[in-house]
Amino acid sequence: MFWSVLRHILWVALLLLVLSLLGFVILLRDPLNANLVTQNIYIGYFHYLGTLLQGDFGITYNGGKSLMNLILTVLPPTLELCFITLFLAFIFGLPLGIISAVNSEQVFAKSLQILSYVGLSIPIFWLAPILLYVAALSHWEIAAIGQYNLLYEIKPITGFPVIDMWFMEVPYRTKIVQNILQHLALPTLVLCILPTMEIIRIIHQRAEYILNQNFSKVATTRGWSKWKILHQYVFRNTFPLLVPQVPRVFTLVLTQCMLVETALGWPGIGRWLINAVNEQDYNSIAAGVIVIGVCIILIDTFTKNIHFYTRSI
Repeated sequence: MFWSVLRHILWVALLLLVLSLLGFVILLRDPLNANLVTQNIYIGYFHYLGTLLQGDFGITYNGGKSLMNLILTVLPPTLELCFITLFLAFIFGLPLGIISAVNSEQVFAKSLQILSYVGLSIPIFWLAPILLYVAALSHWEIAAIGQYNLLYEIKPITGFPVIDMWFMEVPYRTKIVQNILQHLALPTLVLCILPTMEIIRIIHQRAEYILNQNFSKVATTRGWSKWKILHQYVFRNTFPLLVPQVPRVFTLVLTQCMLVETALGWPGIGRWLINAVNEQDYNSIAAGVIVIGVCIILIDTFTKNIHFYTRSI
């Protein structure tokens, strides 16, 4: 166990080192940062690494604002959207995957399998504006741009409006909750498609494999109910396998989220990073790449620890 933990710590340290090198290379694309390598490129890199360890990402090219403050502003909306999307994807994907595996020969299960493969191939970058256009023409309440209506002033406590709204003591809080949920509906709906279909596919394949094993067939001949077979064999051998898939699904959602944010005006780190690319703000690009990489590493480390703990039980 000790060597496993040590190996994982060294692997995380190596990934963080690679991220810092990537950020340094991006930073040098800006001629204004040439002073970092006037003496020696190695000295410049270690100076940059020291500022990163202090939590200093520098300032923006346009405006001279602190990048750390900007990241703390734009990162929570993106994480909020990603976590809600993952939660809904698991809520819908787990039961639908089990149902399609149990009834694999029925029309519903086959249709669900076809939909799962079609859903994995849908380009999100044009689906988002199309759904927004349809919602606007149909006068749906979910046809909303941004995170919430700016008429409502939500005091940032955690940085997540979906949480901060419950700390507000105002008579119109119900309207604020309704407005935030309306703004969440469309981007969440768009982002949910791909991870939900991926979870359905994973659960279906694993559950169908378990149900076709001899021990499941023997349990059926003994008169076990479908629910008992699912509880004793399928759930225990299927759901834990989803834990290692969480980082991959999260990365998938985060990537799609960056495109959806731009299309739907969501004030997240993806939209901010794309604007930085358009403005050739290399300081912001380097900081954004490092922060996104650190988020993925943290999610991967967290899920690996959970998987290790569940396996040891």
